[in-house]
Parts: sequence; structure tokens; C-alpha cells
Amino acid sequence: EPAQTPAPKLVGFLYPVTKATAIIAFSARVKLMVPPDAVQTAPNIEAAEGLFRTGIAFELITVVGVIILLWALYVVLKTINKDLALLGAFLRLAENFVLAYITVQELAALAVLKSTASLQGFGTPQLQGLSDIFLRAYGDTFNIGFLFLGLGSAVFSYLWWKSRYIPRVLAAWGIFAASASAAAINS
Repeated sequence: EPAQTPAPKLVGFLYPVTKATAIIAFSARVKLMVPPDAVQTAPNIEAAEGLFRTGIAFELITVVGVIILLWALYVVLKTINKDLALLGAFLRLAENFVLAYITVQELAALAVLKSTASLQGFGTPQLQGLSDIFLRAYGDTFNIGFLFLGLGSAVFSYLWWKSRYIPRVLAAWGIFAASASAAAINS
């Protein structure tokens, strides 16, 4: 039986909410970024700065929501195995620190494209190239965050399996999907 706290309800609420906010953040970026074409990506971001900033905001909302979700997952699953619940929480927390950091890459790319006074010596192609460097670092860092996501999710899925709080087929699917995504990112 799950812990008699608000944590199980919070888990049930935050899982879909954080997925939705993450999808909104991703959708905002995917409409603007044309990898690896900095020449096309830069004007897209400049023309739709509001959409780009909305993506950043939803990314940060997702990070905060997932951190709260991690607390709730720990509370619910610590009775199954406290050490593994803590490991899962730390792995997913590392993921969210990395994902919070990558918003800095997006903000840096935007600052470069807005060509602050300190960048006046650069021409448009150089500014687009510099912005592209930040966005590529963003993409690589995103993969690092997703490695932690896959590992932490595999741990939590295993705990769901052991707990029998959810159907085992869902927990098994979680173990498989999380492990496969961590392996794919790592390769």
C-alpha cells in the first residue's frame, strides 16, 4: 500500500503534467531549430523570440515539476527499497540539474543573436555561428541529461515492479523503455 500522504496523488498528477510541459517546450524549439543550419536557425529564433522564450519557460516549469515529482516518488517507493529510491531520485535530480543548465545555453544563444553591445565587432555570420555553438552544446548536454533520465527511470520502474502498486506490465515496459533509451543515448 502506498504511503498515506499526498505523495501518491502528486505522482499521478505530475507524471502527465511534466510530460505535457516537456512536449510543449520541445515543440517550441523544434519549430525554430534547423540543425545543423545556423544560417536558418538564427533568423527563425530572432523572428519568433517569444516562442523561443516560451519554450525556455516551459522547460523550467518541467524541471521544477520533475523535482517535486522526485520527492513524491521517493516518499511512495522508499518503503520498497530506500536505497534504490534514493539512487533513482539522485539520478533524476542530476538529469534535472543538467536540463536546467541547458536553458543557460539557450539564453546565451539568444543573447548572441540579439547582439549585445559587447558583440558589436562581430558580423552576422559570426554571430549566427557563435549562436550555433551554444545550441549544439545545448543538444549535447541534453543527451547527457537524458542518460540520467533513462538510468533514474529504470530504477524507479524496477521499484514499481517490486511494489506491485501499478500493473507489472507497465513497470516492465518502464524498465525496458528507460534502459533502451539510456543505452541509445550512451552509444
